[in-house]
Amino acid sequence: MKLKREKEYDIKIIIALTIIPILGIFGTLLYVINNGVVWQEPLLLIVFWIITGLSITIGYHRLFCHRSFTAHPILEWLLAFSGAAALENSILKWCSDHRQHHKYLDTNKDPYSITKGFFHAHIGWILENNPSPMINVNDLQSKTAIRFQYKYYFPLFVVFGIALPLALGFLWGRPLGALFWGVFLRITLVHHFTYSINSLSHYIGKKPYNHKCTSRDSWYLAFLTFGEGFHNYHHKFQWDYRNGIRWFHFDPSKWSIWLLSRIGLAKELKKADKFQIMKTKALDSWNQVHETLDSLPDQVKRSYQEKLSDIKIKLQNLEDSRQIAEKGVKVYFSDKKEMLLAKKLFRKQRKLQNFEYQAIMKTLSVMLFAIQTGQY
Repeated sequence: MKLKREKEYDIKIIIALTIIPILGIFGTLLYVINNGVVWQEPLLLIVFWIITGLSITIGYHRLFCHRSFTAHPILEWLLAFSGAAALENSILKWCSDHRQHHKYLDTNKDPYSITKGFFHAHIGWILENNPSPMINVNDLQSKTAIRFQYKYYFPLFVVFGIALPLALGFLWGRPLGALFWGVFLRITLVHHFTYSINSLSHYIGKKPYNHKCTSRDSWYLAFLTFGEGFHNYHHKFQWDYRNGIRWFHFDPSKWSIWLLSRIGLAKELKKADKFQIMKTKALDSWNQVHETLDSLPDQVKRSYQEKLSDIKIKLQNLEDSRQIAEKGVKVYFSDKKEMLLAKKLFRKQRKLQNFEYQAIMKTLSVMLFAIQTGQY
């Protein structure tokens, strides 16, 4: 007797994730053609897109999943409610999947591994009738807001994701327009911009922090995903509340978390030290050069081996001096002048170390360029 084969895909999810974008894109277009547009409708789309999108990036991702900062209970409840309106599953399930993604990146245990193809990483894994187990979320189950959201997830989505924008539409006499703009089109945008982090951010962009990882930094994706486009950095420093670390990096999630900390709703913001970041980039460049040595002519290989050995020693010396300097500043000084002097010397040392790291990175970049172009 043959066993009945389990369905490869979940038909209900396929229907839902097909109908929503059809109604969101073509339904909204047809509604506009027949009824025109009032300013409240695109505004409703933008406001709900920002609120639900940030609830995923700030709440689901950086707060609950990676614990990159701590939040006041009021903020946890707000993020739980508005996150449900995004229709991206409960906090517990979302975080379980994402933690497995980080732990088992690019392996068969990665729920949305790019190695299984672009479609699988983008949306295929959601459509499969093979949901990953909900594990490694015991720390989250202790939070009342998260347990409540898990228990009443779908009713919360209906109230905050459908009923609320619909009710607002009634205020200006166009509830159907609010349904198309504020529900279907908004959910479509939030979904596929979020999905692009699992697909496009593992497909296009640069890899300055870990060249062996499929994750990549794409500044243009950051504009669509509230700052989540700097993905190679995130996979190296997942506990950092920032994704874009430079002042000019577009990262509204980072800015929002910082502003929330100013009003007391967020605290204990975690971020990687500047020199820790530079060391990571330098070591990754060093490894890239080292991995290519066997492909070089013997004379060039020996020359590069000597340079790499010298750079490795410099990097270790920089790390040792940095640790010594940090310990020196932490020593208690009874004299206020001694404390100020120690801090001044520490800042001067860090400035010199910054120049040394930059010089090392420039040398490694030149070596990599020479190898890639054959101009050694």
